[in-house]
Amino acid sequence: MKKYIIIGILCLAAITVAAIFFFGNTESIQYKTEKIDRGNISKSVTATGTINPVRTVIIGSQVTGLISKLYVDFNSEVKAGQIVAQIDPVPFEHQVKKAEATLATAIASLEKAKVNSQNNRRNYHRSKQLFAKRVISIEELDAVRTTYKAGLADVKLAEAQVLQAKAALEIAKTDLEHTVIVSPLNGIVISRNVDVGQTVVSSFQTPILFNIAEDLEHMQVNTNVDEADIGMVKTGQDAKFTVDAFPEDIFEGKVVEIRMAPVIFQNVVTYDTIINVDNTSLKLKPGMTANTSILTARAENVLRIPNAALRYTPLEILRNETDKKAFIDRKFARKTSSHIWVLENGKLKQIAVILGIGDDSFTEILEGDIKEGQEVVIGETLPKTVEKGQQRIPWGRARY
Repeated sequence: MKKYIIIGILCLAAITVAAIFFFGNTESIQYKTEKIDRGNISKSVTATGTINPVRTVIIGSQVTGLISKLYVDFNSEVKAGQIVAQIDPVPFEHQVKKAEATLATAIASLEKAKVNSQNNRRNYHRSKQLFAKRVISIEELDAVRTTYKAGLADVKLAEAQVLQAKAALEIAKTDLEHTVIVSPLNGIVISRNVDVGQTVVSSFQTPILFNIAEDLEHMQVNTNVDEADIGMVKTGQDAKFTVDAFPEDIFEGKVVEIRMAPVIFQNVVTYDTIINVDNTSLKLKPGMTANTSILTARAENVLRIPNAALRYTPLEILRNETDKKAFIDRKFARKTSSHIWVLENGKLKQIAVILGIGDDSFTEILEGDIKEGQEVVIGETLPKTVEKGQQRIPWGRARY
């Protein structure tokens, strides 16, 4: 009998400990909420781009020769028509003299051909008179006529040779003029690719001597916008960007062009979008990387909720597969709506809402049975856990 009493006491103690273990450390569910308010929402498309001058001109050489002088260097300001480099002109001066001599020879040959032609003409007329008096034969007259016509052809040939020599002289003079390299516009030299004594070779491709930017006070950002976002980008939209050199400064610009040619890199399709930027401070330099944000939509003083409220689902629904499926079906039954959870008298209530634009923090509410100042649930607080060494069992979680 004593033995059974002891066993009963032990069982009662075990039941008491289990009850304390399972029920003594619980607490009621606490919900994290935020108030629905009014404010501004901006939707943007982010992209990375490169800062470039609006217009850059590559200055090259049309002739092959040795660089004898350089009149500008990096960052030099130049004017249109200003001499920036000189190719050794001596070989080209010799070519001009040679062409002039060739032209003089051609002119002399033309004069000689004309004199011979005049003499042949006189012989031909004299021979016709002699043939009329039957002094010479028809064969002799034909020979004189042939000589006369050949002389006329020699004159035309000499005239063509004169034209050819004149063209060669003009080419030689043009090449001589091209030994003087001038700037075609007002700007600043951003790149110099040659030194004095270097030989430039102009064959199938014009050698690059200088890169000149027309105006560094007006720059542009060439951004690569992903194909998934390009549909939201339009010309005239405002854009902001930062550069690593001035992380605290925010620069502003406008979208002026969306180029149709796709840029494909590693199977990613992007489109070059041009943003004009004012650079009167001259802080921005060609080649800088710009982290760009293009404003595609903006709503002011609208009803908004935190994005965390759209991701929250009570744990009770997630635990019950039937309720979870019903919730998902309701969610996707209407593509234009979503659901949020609010607290009314300490109880959860689900409300359907129609959403507008959103940013990283808030989303606009277009329609729904909610009002400003109402508390929307964004998560559940974790209850007390079991003693150290036991597994932590949360009562609820936010849906992400």
